Amino acid sequence: MKRTLFVFLACFVCLCIGSPAAARTGFHDLQVPSALDVTTVTGVKLPSFFGAPDQHYAIFKIWPVVHGKRYEATLTFDAGTDIGYATSWVDGDPWGKDFWSFVGIGTGTGTRVLKGKEEKFLFSIDPGSTSNVLYVLVRSHRPWNIRFGVTDSPSGVTNQSQDKWTYYYVKDFDADRNAPFLLKRGGVMTAAAGPASGFQSRILGPFSFLTNTMRGTLKIVQFSESQGVAWLSVEGTGVEEIMAVEFKGGEIRFTRTVDCRFGLTRAITQSFTGNILSDSAIEGGYSGSDQPSTILPWQAQK
Repeated sequence: MKRTLFVFLACFVCLCIGSPAAARTGFHDLQVPSALDVTTVTGVKLPSFFGAPDQHYAIFKIWPVVHGKRYEATLTFDAGTDIGYATSWVDGDPWGKDFWSFVGIGTGTGTRVLKGKEEKFLFSIDPGSTSNVLYVLVRSHRPWNIRFGVTDSPSGVTNQSQDKWTYYYVKDFDADRNAPFLLKRGGVMTAAAGPASGFQSRILGPFSFLTNTMRGTLKIVQFSESQGVAWLSVEGTGVEEIMAVEFKGGEIRFTRTVDCRFGLTRAITQSFTGNILSDSAIEGGYSGSDQPSTILPWQAQK
């Protein structure tokens, strides 16, 4: 569903206050990069699409995930417990009415005792995404102790990698064409749904965004000293983009993708660096992957 930048603003104001999902049974808020040790539980009320109500569940809300990065998720457990389990990778709140399951995988822990067994999953995010949230649902037929983590700094494994027991243990969703995941239903997270981090989030913009080839509207939320998210609505195209933003002092960096949505046959990445002159103006330069040595100007002004 297409959302305006005004609606996005309303969403992240609510999310900075906190999310009611944090109180749900089996729910876990997982900010990238981090990992959680949990036990799957019953009493989780989900649509029957995901499994029977007497099954045990752990649901992870993973954020922020944005295009331009490759992610590695790791599920760690002790094999040999003969537990059947499945994972589902979902766009949108699985408790709600508007969700889409990209892929589901069912398997089991087997009977061979393997302490600290891992399963790894590689994936990326479609540049057309307007949400920075991905849900992963883990289901088991008995209570199951697991560790689940996601990082944006992959270890270098591939779908041909083998673990120390010589098992293939990596699922590459990009190679299998289940990803990049196009995220449209999960909203935008700009702060954890738990205790305040101590950093006061601030909103920059909306700005009139201008380069030598395009113009639009840019809005940025800074939710930590070094991180933020940005929305860019490109004039005359109907395209809205969500991007990760890095802050370093008065400097700001982000990367956008120009692809088939703009009539190109191959994607070009554009890396933007700018200086925050004030809350009313940012100026900088950018280079594209097609012309990496050429620096072109850009500006964002109220």
